[in-house]
Amino acid sequence: MKKLSLLFAIIIGSLLLASVTFYLTQPNSHEPQATKGVIDLRHYTFHDNAPVKLDGEWAFIPNHLVDGAAFDTYQSYLVDVPSLWTKYTIDGQTLPSFASGTYRLKILINDHEDILGIKTNIIRMSNAIYMNGQRIGQSGEPAEDDRYTPHNTPYTAYFSPDQHELELIVHVANFDYAPGGGIISSIFLGDQSSITKLREGALFYDLITLAAFLTMFIYFFGSYLYSKLGIEQLYFALFCFASALYTLTHGEKLLLAFADMSYAPFQSIQMISSILVGFSILLYFYRALPQYMNYWVVKVLSVIGILMMLIMILPASINSKLQDVNSLYIFINIVYIFYVQIIAIYRRAPGVMYLTLSSLAILLYFIVATLNTHINIELNALPPLLPFICLTMLSLYISHRFTDSYLEKGKLTEALMRVDQLKDEFLAKTSHEFQTPLHGIIGISQSMLNDNSKPALAVEQKEKVTLIFNIAERLSYLINDILDFSKLKENELTLRITPVDLFAVTHMTVEVLSYTISKNVKIYNNIKRGSFVQADENRLRQILYNLIHNAVKYTNKGQVDITCYEEQAFLVIDIQDTGCGIAPENLTTIFNPFHQVKHSTGGTGLGLHITKELVERQGGKISVTSIVGQGTTFSIKLLKAQPIHEESLTMPTQNYQQPFLTFPHIVEKIGKKKILIVDDDAVNLKVLIDILTQEHYSIIAIDNGEHVFDQLTQHPDIDLLILDIMMPTISGYEVCQQIRKNYTSTELPILMLTAAVRPEDMIAAFQSGANDFLHKPLDIAELKTRVRNLILLKDSAETAIAMETAFLQAQIKPHFVYNVLNSILSLSYIDLEQARTMITNFATFLRNSFAFENANSLVPLAKELSLIEAYINIHCTRYPEQLDWEICMDKPIHCLIPPLLLQPLVENALLHGLKIKKEGGRLQLSITQEQQMVIFKLTDNGIGMSPALLQQIQNGEVTASQGIGLLNISKRLKKFENATIHFESMANKGTTVEIRFPIISIEGV
Repeated sequence: MKKLSLLFAIIIGSLLLASVTFYLTQPNSHEPQATKGVIDLRHYTFHDNAPVKLDGEWAFIPNHLVDGAAFDTYQSYLVDVPSLWTKYTIDGQTLPSFASGTYRLKILINDHEDILGIKTNIIRMSNAIYMNGQRIGQSGEPAEDDRYTPHNTPYTAYFSPDQHELELIVHVANFDYAPGGGIISSIFLGDQSSITKLREGALFYDLITLAAFLTMFIYFFGSYLYSKLGIEQLYFALFCFASALYTLTHGEKLLLAFADMSYAPFQSIQMISSILVGFSILLYFYRALPQYMNYWVVKVLSVIGILMMLIMILPASINSKLQDVNSLYIFINIVYIFYVQIIAIYRRAPGVMYLTLSSLAILLYFIVATLNTHINIELNALPPLLPFICLTMLSLYISHRFTDSYLEKGKLTEALMRVDQLKDEFLAKTSHEFQTPLHGIIGISQSMLNDNSKPALAVEQKEKVTLIFNIAERLSYLINDILDFSKLKENELTLRITPVDLFAVTHMTVEVLSYTISKNVKIYNNIKRGSFVQADENRLRQILYNLIHNAVKYTNKGQVDITCYEEQAFLVIDIQDTGCGIAPENLTTIFNPFHQVKHSTGGTGLGLHITKELVERQGGKISVTSIVGQGTTFSIKLLKAQPIHEESLTMPTQNYQQPFLTFPHIVEKIGKKKILIVDDDAVNLKVLIDILTQEHYSIIAIDNGEHVFDQLTQHPDIDLLILDIMMPTISGYEVCQQIRKNYTSTELPILMLTAAVRPEDMIAAFQSGANDFLHKPLDIAELKTRVRNLILLKDSAETAIAMETAFLQAQIKPHFVYNVLNSILSLSYIDLEQARTMITNFATFLRNSFAFENANSLVPLAKELSLIEAYINIHCTRYPEQLDWEICMDKPIHCLIPPLLLQPLVENALLHGLKIKKEGGRLQLSITQEQQMVIFKLTDNGIGMSPALLQQIQNGEVTASQGIGLLNISKRLKKFENATIHFESMANKGTTVEIRFPIISIEGV
């Protein structure tokens, strides 16, 4: 009884809602009304109010279509608008259904400067609207006889009023629709904005209703085609389709906007759609509640519905006579369905309350639609919730039934699913537990193979340890594959799709594999820079790693080529090897899980399956072609992405707003250590800047690896480089390799950052020259500690350089001092003036040799030349016949150079190059300026150097003969842009040393 009481309460509430809706749609006494063909809107402000309905008394001329100038020459009548003209009484007679006529309304307005608009609804069956004699809109082409063109479609029209009195003329003709013609619904007048909103609101109502019904139609029709569990799904899908078709042909009549068609077939579809709604809902309830519905009643109503739909194919002049019959047929179906539902509720049928609520929604919608056809009520008078209520309730009922069925079957399969889940959990947990001991085995076996501090293993022992290492490594790969497989199976794999630089990812993968492969197989990355795809960066690396590693594994010798090309909106990546190939019968099953082809070299058969799943989950496709004995090509097709501009190269994050940074971003901390940070993600840069600024470091932040070298040139005092591996245009590996050509790991420490977690990435980072490696997301304490340690490493290196400089100074050997002092003492007895000169030169030499603090300071060129002159003068005084010395400098050059840059070279030439010459030795230092470079060329005619010794010196290798002087000079020159040192020598012919150094002006220091 509670359900029955609830049902009656719902019915009463629905009827009250319909009554309120009907009341609200009646003319408002406060709204302006037309009287005697005139409506006064002079006190109506269009800007502040909604569009006004032009309802009331209009002047009407039957059977003639006249313009405003001729209107008063005809007999006119006052009629109520909106209404059917069959309700008009003209000279004591009712106007026939098939007729034509002219309506006129004079509109008085105050403000005629704005753009106004008119919105029509139902004007049967064709109309044309004139404002002050100018046609502003039409639907069809009205005429005074049946040669007119019907096309009853709502529209809006806009015009600019040029006076305070507007004359609205409406030509109407109907020679097809039996119930009659005329202005059936209100015509709205308002400003441009309000009329546009009114039109958009009506369109929105129709579109949202259409979308609701079409969505449910697609869902239930597809569900029926897929499962075919119950014919009621098909009937419900048919009901949704009929409702969608009804929405398309009523209201704003969207079907005419979507399809170019004449009005005759449109009117037939319009009538059929309404009948099909009642017919399909009857069949649905017959299948949903078969035990409560009478077979014969349903059969009779179904036959009537089919016959009526067939009649609707006839011309509009015939089928329109059955408009009331259509409404009655739908009403009878709904009433009968209500009757059946009351019985079902009384008998406590499961889920029937959902059906009752849906029927109430259908009834309310039917009432409004019927009133829309017969009287002036808008189809969107009720909010667009009724279709959703109807669909929701019916969907819940269907879900309720299927849920019961599902729960019944679920109990039968629950045990099996639990066992399957336990199996997967066991596999995943066991794999996790295997990782730690496996990594221990790999580490211990690798350390045994690489440990040179202990006696070497025997050959047999080494083979066994190598076998242990290989087996453990294969098991590690297997565990990673099993974990990924479990995530894919449980749909727990999270992908972060962003534009990814394909060249950078491929280059990084190739770099990693190049360090690990031991075969005679070359990998060539032929992908051009600037190619971007939509993908998850880490998973794309995994895909490429799997495929390239697979290609290397099955290629004994040869090459692996990686290329890409565009195909419409996709980029196709080809990985082609010259390996053994795959048999044709295996190509169709190669991506199946746990599938292995014959002659496979190990594994589980999960790698290609995981690769395929990862590609497809990123919106791509993977395919394979192969020829046995010639090779295999895997093709990956991924969506193409637009190249990312440097200034917008940021990634979304939930923790930070995208920071606005201009590059290079410099944070100065005077007297502190200087760090260069390189990352293409502005958020990561901002986080690193904030963390390291707190530690009082000077920061230089840039977002592109190509700019690293410029910053190192501009800031030679950088103490640490923090480098992201994955960057566009050039990867962190490439940057690191280029830097290591000029800087050792102690001269410029490099800390690499990456989100990658594979051990191979870490190996590749260290192989490319990194000092340390950190995974993202970063731990702040760990970052600070590693940065501090690396800067301490740099400080230690600088201390070592200072020690080298001190040692360089210490090369003023005691016996040199003793010999000079003896020479001075001897000269004091022979030539006192020359002894004084030698003392002066010796004092100048000592003073200039010790007058600097470290090798990084700069001294004027004149000071260095003064030191050289003092040293040469001392030597010439001791050995007057041995040396012919000359400095060639066309004009004075005022610049700064590193201290002890030239003097060690002069000393080296005298002590080594000219040591066997008793006389005739020549030593020349030429100094020239070439653009922004100063060129020092020191030439002697000494014993020269052998090619092997010359190559050692060019490579910067310390030899017993040269000591550390030349190496110290080479190291210091690397810190200056374009500074070089070059040696040329021939045995017994002499040596030339050329130094090119950038001009650093004294004024600029």
